[in-house]
Amino acid sequence: MCIRTSYKFSITEEAIEQYAALSGDDNPVHLDSKEARKQGFQAPIAHGLLTMGLTMNVISPFLDKGMTIREYEVQFLQPVYRNETVEVMVERDFGDNDILLKITGKKIKGSVTLQH
Repeated sequence: MCIRTSYKFSITEEAIEQYAALSGDDNPVHLDSKEARKQGFQAPIAHGLLTMGLTMNVISPFLDKGMTIREYEVQFLQPVYRNETVEVMVERDFGDNDILLKITGKKIKGSVTLQH
């Protein structure tokens, strides 16, 4: 049986600044428009691990039930800019002893508040 669900989150400038402060990753490509353009981006980009962390919020209900992550794989295909919204789609497939989660995301222009 396969179950699908989705949710959206936005990457705010405040979230990028807070992540930079907490992680110690103050690379100017995340914080400075001039430097981001110099590096080939349209504007400052979100930290990859910030985006991944927000995306992985979708697995919290499984972890809350005592389940563990056995393995995962991540690919960053495009930069995520501040004030962009990411829609995360999740496909859950139930095997004999495992639950397989396929999580994909796509950017949506604009800004919305964090939704679950």
